[in-house]
Amino acid sequence: MIQTMILDIAPEKCTGCLLCELYCSLSHEGRVIPDLARISVLGDQNRQILIPTSCIPCGNNPCITACPEPGAILKNDLGAVIIIEELCTACGKCARACQIGAIKVHRLAGRGKKGKAIALKCDQCGGDPLCVKVCPPNAIQICPETVAGQGVHDRLLAAQQVLEEAISHE
Repeated sequence: MIQTMILDIAPEKCTGCLLCELYCSLSHEGRVIPDLARISVLGDQNRQILIPTSCIPCGNNPCITACPEPGAILKNDLGAVIIIEELCTACGKCARACQIGAIKVHRLAGRGKKGKAIALKCDQCGGDPLCVKVCPPNAIQICPETVAGQGVHDRLLAAQQVLEEAISHE
């Protein structure tokens, strides 16, 4: 049996090099387009606070529950929550349900069920996440323990609250 894999993200280690975004978009889209990366580095205006944000995945998977299209979002054998592009209607309900903002909806001609847009999120690169390999400060690691997921999720939520407070004072 394959054990669930969780991305362990440590925002305090992130230097903002953005290699995770660059390599992710290149790997998934064949081009370097950071907006289409399945990971995003959030930050304040002065880049004092940086938070790599990606699907870890969380324990309750509200994105799956929120999706109105049967089979468009599911868990694979590794426990990664994946979006089946041909079934995705890009309604955005999954993105709104994600507490950490790990899902983005993009208008992309010819993509998705309606041929206009898709939701994008981390698919953990089939069990070999590229972001882990290219992160120089090791801010993104693999944590094979299923119980760690909620801890990582809570850590990202707390870091995002700190970021929101910092942005509101800029």
